[in-house]
Amino acid sequence: MMHGTSSRRKAMRSSIHLFLMSMMSFVIGFFMSYDAATMQDRTWDVDDVDGSITTLDTALSASKEEIDSPATTLELLGRIALQQRQLNNEIIREYGVFGKDIFNKINVEKIIQLSSLSKTKLLRKIMIKIVLGRIKNQGNEGTEGTIFHWVTVGDSSAAGHGNAFSQSYTSILQTTVSSIFQSAGIEFVASNRAGNAFSGMETAFCMKEIFGTDVDVLSWDFMPLDSKHFDPLSNSQGLDPLLFGERVGMTYYPQLPFLYFLGKATGVEMQQQLGALENRGVGFAMMMEASLREVVSGFPNGNDKDRRGNLPAALSKLHCNGAIEGTEACDNLNQMHQCYSKEGGECAKVKYDVARECVNSRYQTSWNDGFKMHSLKGRLLGFHLIEMLRLATLELDFLELKQPHLRDSPLETLNLLRNEEEVESFLFSKTTAKTSTEESSWDWLKLNKSACLNAMSVLPNSDQHGEFLAIELHPPQSSLCEEFAPFQTAFFRTSDKEQRISLDLVSESNEGLREVMYGICLHASICGADQCDIDPAHTKDALITVDTVQMSVRGKFISELIPIGGCYFLANEKGPKWREEAGEDSAGGITIKTSNPLFVSSFFVLH
Repeated sequence: MMHGTSSRRKAMRSSIHLFLMSMMSFVIGFFMSYDAATMQDRTWDVDDVDGSITTLDTALSASKEEIDSPATTLELLGRIALQQRQLNNEIIREYGVFGKDIFNKINVEKIIQLSSLSKTKLLRKIMIKIVLGRIKNQGNEGTEGTIFHWVTVGDSSAAGHGNAFSQSYTSILQTTVSSIFQSAGIEFVASNRAGNAFSGMETAFCMKEIFGTDVDVLSWDFMPLDSKHFDPLSNSQGLDPLLFGERVGMTYYPQLPFLYFLGKATGVEMQQQLGALENRGVGFAMMMEASLREVVSGFPNGNDKDRRGNLPAALSKLHCNGAIEGTEACDNLNQMHQCYSKEGGECAKVKYDVARECVNSRYQTSWNDGFKMHSLKGRLLGFHLIEMLRLATLELDFLELKQPHLRDSPLETLNLLRNEEEVESFLFSKTTAKTSTEESSWDWLKLNKSACLNAMSVLPNSDQHGEFLAIELHPPQSSLCEEFAPFQTAFFRTSDKEQRISLDLVSESNEGLREVMYGICLHASICGADQCDIDPAHTKDALITVDTVQMSVRGKFISELIPIGGCYFLANEKGPKWREEAGEDSAGGITIKTSNPLFVSSFFVLH
């Protein structure tokens, strides 16, 4: 009985403390014109917008050395409040009086949804970064960096093709949160790795090479095309969301990046499917497409001449009679099921906003989002992450309240948080996800370990270039359109001269025979001066046969190229599996010679 009473008293004290911290946050925000608890009120006074207030651009240009990690929770809350005020004034400049209606806490939570379990996982990741910042601020040399790394994974629409690179939602997210995360001693980095150069197969087996090794968040954003769109063994660019999460866990173990899911395929059904990952330790959030469209459809109609003239540029002609940026769902696969609407003509005319030399019908399509939707998504993601930063700060203070000795021992706090992550990583490694998919692809992704050599990861300044590679690298080409330049993709380029590459494949055993499969993502392409701004234009795959592509594995010529998942497996006379001694150098060499120049994005080996 006494024990129960004691527990209730502790719980009450904890609740009171959280209440007092929230109230203190409110007080700080009140005097700084920001209510940190509701993300609205005085901050959204449009008349208060003043050119004398420091803008985000100014804040971002400040030297990072000037920003120390705050020593206390209240100091951090104060910094967040001040930076939030500056951000909100930027939002008012962009969205006018609609800013308060769009970017309030309730609305953002309706659009970007995550369970309490996943929220705990995300907050812990941010708490770890806050603690690392404190440790670094104490002058501990050798302390690892405090970078919070977001990586966008997806198709051409997710990448922002058709827009300037700076207009993509990844770039907008970076601009939105950088200064506020810096105020917490955290460097926020958003990398745009989306685009149409990678197939589902390539995405599955070359994650670290394409997306990087140090990743905190991976976002998934693919358009739904057909029933097999997300089967990695099809020629589709996409990757089933559950298979994506499973492969992320396998690839980055023992680290488990947090996942965000965006795009027109999102919804309740996908949420339920992904619950299998969440229960195994992988957290995720989802930008609900239906909720986002509901918000956009609530803005004044772009066809209403009486009202559209008073709208800020970010909302003007965003939707015309419900056709967002002039497009609506359709049955035309050639337009990725997103067609221009007859009633959406006014909105379609202003969907893209780039320099005249950047206008290119190949990228400025009906299915790729325009700059206004990218801006809206980037801002919404930014406001969501800022709220997560605030909540992580409160959670960290609550943890130190329960264990007061942690306040003076950030290293112990760090170890405690990381131990919790290790437990979830162990859970993932020892459990099997349940899937409703009937595709055999599941076993391919689940059972195979891989090594990959991707052209983007071995650019000339890479340590790998020259050491493992003896093949011509076709780097991103200079573009007539500077705004498109960051979208450009590197490829290996073949020739009629034999070239060689090698791959390192780490085996758990150095004894006995093992079965290995080799693959190549090879593209028959024509790269003209007006077609290489982003990636080579694809031509008929009929050009790729053993007659035109001569390859060998460990000195033995291949007998067949088996097309699977947008790539090719190298087969011998017995099929695609090669038997070799474990511990033997599987990198004994892959050679390639082609009658005409072709482009290779990746080589990979599975076992």
